[in-house]
Amino acid sequence: MNVKRFFSQVQSWIAQHPLLFLIGIAIAVRLVGITAPIIGIHAWRQADTAAIARNFYENGFNFFYPQVDWGGADQGFCETEFPIYSFLVAMLYRLGGAQVFLARLVSVACAVIGLCGLYQLAERFFEKRAAFWACFFYALLPLLIYYTRTVQPESMLVMCSIWGVLYFKKWIDQGKTSALLISNLSVTIACLIKVLPLVYLGLPIAFLAWSRWGWKMLAKPQLWGYAIVPLVSVFLWYSHAHNIFLTYGNTFGFSGNTTDRYDYGILLTWYFWSEILVKVAVRQFAIFGFFIFLVGLSLPKRNVQEWVFPVWLGASVLCWMAVPVTSVVHEYYHLSFMVPGTIVMGKACAHYLNPELYPTQSVQRRAIVTCISLALVASTAFYSIDYRSKENVDRSLVFELAQQVKYNTEPNSKIIATTGGDPSLLYLAHRKGWIVNPIALTPDWVKDKQKQGATYLVGSFGFVESYVLALDENQRRAIETVIQSQGRRFQEKDNFIVKLRP
Repeated sequence: MNVKRFFSQVQSWIAQHPLLFLIGIAIAVRLVGITAPIIGIHAWRQADTAAIARNFYENGFNFFYPQVDWGGADQGFCETEFPIYSFLVAMLYRLGGAQVFLARLVSVACAVIGLCGLYQLAERFFEKRAAFWACFFYALLPLLIYYTRTVQPESMLVMCSIWGVLYFKKWIDQGKTSALLISNLSVTIACLIKVLPLVYLGLPIAFLAWSRWGWKMLAKPQLWGYAIVPLVSVFLWYSHAHNIFLTYGNTFGFSGNTTDRYDYGILLTWYFWSEILVKVAVRQFAIFGFFIFLVGLSLPKRNVQEWVFPVWLGASVLCWMAVPVTSVVHEYYHLSFMVPGTIVMGKACAHYLNPELYPTQSVQRRAIVTCISLALVASTAFYSIDYRSKENVDRSLVFELAQQVKYNTEPNSKIIATTGGDPSLLYLAHRKGWIVNPIALTPDWVKDKQKQGATYLVGSFGFVESYVLALDENQRRAIETVIQSQGRRFQEKDNFIVKLRP
């Protein structure tokens, strides 16, 4: 009886304080492994973001010149996205030093603020039950858990996306200028972080305006001003960022022949669409949640404005097609799909778990409850196996090598790391220098870097990037050729640290 009373009291408390409950579980799952170093899934992307934050903290808060660790002999200024996330992390470092957990806390805070906005957004279109279930899935689906605790701006991007649409909806409902300004600021920051929100937020926001005023919206000066601000901001920042690339030669892949994200031929292949479908069904919705999503998508719309969520979903798919290679490789580009996706799931759960429509014993209600339960089990398994297990330092080859580099090289030494395009080693070792694919390594190339201040060659025969755990014969031969031309070296297992000859 006491157990029943306890669960009854818990259920009553959740009913009275649904948002507090949702915030609690969202924070709880994201605090697991909060002190984990930057290793594992997409560690290379996190390492760059974390390095920019650390360089702000250590070298001065020059917001307009973000610095990476792999810039070589220059100061590492790099063509990057708008570095607001890294800058905020660096500001927080003033409180406790450059600790990774502080950076993760910024992401978690953005996740919580985003959840609060999602609750309000779903409630405005549907009801509290739908808002609760939308936020429930937002809190517990594996892709959203992971990328709203990693050291990268995705959590802030999701937050700004939600609040941008929420406050635009408030503006068209209430007409308050403050709501329009908050929406515009949120959307502008989102577009500065990634550019693609110009499409996947622009289209649903334009649809909301059209659903309210029809084509008369084109005569509203507020909407023209609303559109101009993010467009001009994006143009100004990325023009400035491109000038950094032209001056210093460092880029995140926005310019020149350094990117393959626009290979549109892949859109005509089965590979692209099958990969996208698997990522959506498995990584995003934990398989069983995908069925809930499809059910919610099929439910009739009560008014025109509800079509904003299919429009939002479709705009996200268009963005995947705009950068097809990136969308296949980088799953965090799918987060734009998850925001409307969770709201659609919330709508399905609110409908089929409504006791006035479907009693406890109904087949539909049981099916939804079963899918929710299995989605939670699958989500836990995917998150534990595919994400959290990769953050185990005892299994990380790059973390092991980084500790050896820290111990066997001087703090201010410049190193050449044979880690391809992965800056994780430089970040973890707290060193600066160059990263190079072993196949491009030659004695002459190394001599050129020595003239620029390189003092060590470091790497491993056990991996290239942290996500490529094998070298081919040509890569191995290139490394051995350079090592043989140099002097003494430290080597343990497959790892090597070579002191370059003067």
